[in-house]
Amino acid sequence: MFSQAPTGQSKMSSSSRTILLVEDDFVLRASLAELFASQGYSVECAAHGLEAFHRLNTASVKPSVIVLDLMMPYMDGLEFRALQKALPSVADIPVVVITANGKSAVEAEQMDVKETFYKPVNTWRLLETVRSLAVSARS
Repeated sequence: MFSQAPTGQSKMSSSSRTILLVEDDFVLRASLAELFASQGYSVECAAHGLEAFHRLNTASVKPSVIVLDLMMPYMDGLEFRALQKALPSVADIPVVVITANGKSAVEAEQMDVKETFYKPVNTWRLLETVRSLAVSARS
């Protein structure tokens, strides 16, 4: 039923239709991956920031949008975003944050992200935001 293995096994393809989804909760990650795939996106998944950073740096095509949880093991979303912004080749990829923690959302505002969503995520609004950012990435 899922579009791919929940931790991401596929190579990234068309950048304007590719999402890097970084979420440590297996059920939410799989559900969001399936939702994005049903809308025609290629979804690359990572269970934490360290895995996401590796995928971002080894991808043949960069994603148009990163959907990023903040509270994760190994490397949290704040650390991932700081590393992403420090690398010119990926610094301009827009980031949408999803979080369950209000304090983390305040920190996200200081991370130069496009939008912050609280869990449980309003999937309709998340899809609209991703669609808008993916279209902007084509320009």
